Amino acid sequence: MSPNLRLLLAAFVSWTWVLAQEPVYILKVDVPYVGIDVSVQDPAGSTVTDLSQDDFEVYEDGVHQQIRYFSPVATPYNVLLLFDRSGSTQHKWSFMQKAVASFIASLRPQDRIAIGTFDYEFQMQLEWTSDRAKALLALPELIHAKAIGGTNLYDALDRALRRESRKVMGRRTIVVLTDGRDTSLYRELMTRNRLLDPLEDRGFQKVLKTAREQQIPLYFAGINTDRNLEPNTLGADEYRNLQIIFRNSPVPQQYLTQVRTRMEQLAEVSGGRILFPARIDEIIPLYEQIGRELGKSYSLGYVSSNPARNGSFRRIEVRAHNAKLRLTQSRTGYNAR
Repeated sequence: MSPNLRLLLAAFVSWTWVLAQEPVYILKVDVPYVGIDVSVQDPAGSTVTDLSQDDFEVYEDGVHQQIRYFSPVATPYNVLLLFDRSGSTQHKWSFMQKAVASFIASLRPQDRIAIGTFDYEFQMQLEWTSDRAKALLALPELIHAKAIGGTNLYDALDRALRRESRKVMGRRTIVVLTDGRDTSLYRELMTRNRLLDPLEDRGFQKVLKTAREQQIPLYFAGINTDRNLEPNTLGADEYRNLQIIFRNSPVPQQYLTQVRTRMEQLAEVSGGRILFPARIDEIIPLYEQIGRELGKSYSLGYVSSNPARNGSFRRIEVRAHNAKLRLTQSRTGYNAR
């Protein structure tokens, strides 16, 4: 196999899509592959859906990159919805159900959906399907399934990336509604009155590595974080409870900040992003927004011409040959690790 062919195969680690539906074989090679989604609007604000790979250019830190993967807007999307069913999110379960119903309505006929829930255990409530009626029938499980104590968020994400998302090919993404508090982080806080450094947390480092390798975008709806602590917002009650436990201590704020930054890291390395609904009634339109964005996006990928893995931030810029078009990127850069 020639070096060029080996590099090309590596670029398709997580993004291979064969329109003829032929058998797909994945060769995993450790190269700095970078994926990004882009939506395009014309001067009137209408979505442009008929562009080709030749209409785009990608730059990393100002250096032109060769696009090695391109998926047009019409290509189906496979979306795995994950929901945190731990006790700290239980009063939001009815809104989870409504959010999924709205999300399903926003998908296109060719898109597929799967639904998973997690607390101490991980459960698939709906396997991959494009049958909207079947998906809607699975929604009551989000309300009636009994929650088990604990939140194994990192294990759930690792399974979703390594196992559940590998059941389908093509464009894939995972949308997660969670407060981000993995049991390991909370246990350390409560038993030792200290925050567990992310570098010490093996579970977090494992899923961070997986997210970086798989390049399946992770979208988080982050609730109960330091971004929504104002009165009558989603995180206010939890913050107040932590303040009672750790009276006259900066720990509550630091803890919720670390919860947020960990989710931000996972979103950043995977090519996704994180959104912060301030109130519970914002969850539903947030999911509708994500669904619309996914259905109007092009997916591009390249192998960085800079092989260094020194942790530096590299800025990504996608340009259209038509300067009148406005582009929105799923991310503006990444840390090279």
